[in-house]
Amino acid sequence: MDFKRIRHALAVAEEKSFARAADKVNLSQPALSRSIQTLEEELGVLLFDRDNRNVAVTSVGAVFLARARKLAYEMRGLERDMALLRSGDGGTVAFGAGPLLMAGVIPPLTDLLRERHPGLRISIATNNWRQLQAQLRGEQLEFFISDTHDIEPAPDLTITPLFRQYGCLLVRAGHPLLNRPLRIEDLLDYGLASVTLPDRVKPLVHKICGIAQDAALPISLQCDQVPLLIHATINSDLVLLSTEAACQEALAAGQLVLLDVPGLAGVATEVGVVQLYGRTMSPGAAITIETLREVAANTVATIAASH
Repeated sequence: MDFKRIRHALAVAEEKSFARAADKVNLSQPALSRSIQTLEEELGVLLFDRDNRNVAVTSVGAVFLARARKLAYEMRGLERDMALLRSGDGGTVAFGAGPLLMAGVIPPLTDLLRERHPGLRISIATNNWRQLQAQLRGEQLEFFISDTHDIEPAPDLTITPLFRQYGCLLVRAGHPLLNRPLRIEDLLDYGLASVTLPDRVKPLVHKICGIAQDAALPISLQCDQVPLLIHATINSDLVLLSTEAACQEALAAGQLVLLDVPGLAGVATEVGVVQLYGRTMSPGAAITIETLREVAANTVATIAASH
């Protein structure tokens, strides 16, 4: 069975049109039709019902195409791995990162990568883990780094722990909460600013704020763009729920101040690398993850030294 013909069948199924599928695989329409006919003859079944306008997958064709998609996925992985072995080149890496990591460890990571590997082409997507997982499974990313607590184990994923980062509450310099002994209930008067919280963290935040688990969290500004959250907190009386790593510059400049709030030690994220199971990392991805471990260790040490 010619694998090219399997790819042709997948193209017809995806496009639901011989004309569009022919354009997609760079064949003339008659050549594509002959390819599909030959495949159907080899299999002894009809994969598609055809009329003058429409193409529909037969019930037998649906079974064949489901297996063919898995085969095509494995073949792409095989072709990719062999290309890596031939070239040994880490020329490109495409990965994703959650919003807090994008504000915290990614800037020093890219600085080091550009300094040490100037020929490495880097593409970074930032989003919540659900969107990054979809991009990973769509083979748009080689891996992503994110809080992994809420990610369900799956046979097609490999999750490698990297480090733990802890939550903190911050306010602008001169905030009213800094001028008196802090009470938990005082937080409710000002409203929280936060990224989209992991499901595991939400009950802890309810507890810290002293509100019922079924009550709405007092989040006045929710956004997955950390620079905007920092800007809004510096210019208002909001209380920012974040990590120290994500706010290092504003803390160092004296624009933000940490609040000493009991119970925050439990608000932690387990950061890990998520990749497709069985996929060989490209040299560029391996270099990126190795450098990320170094940056994370330096960041943790810097934060510890500041206390």
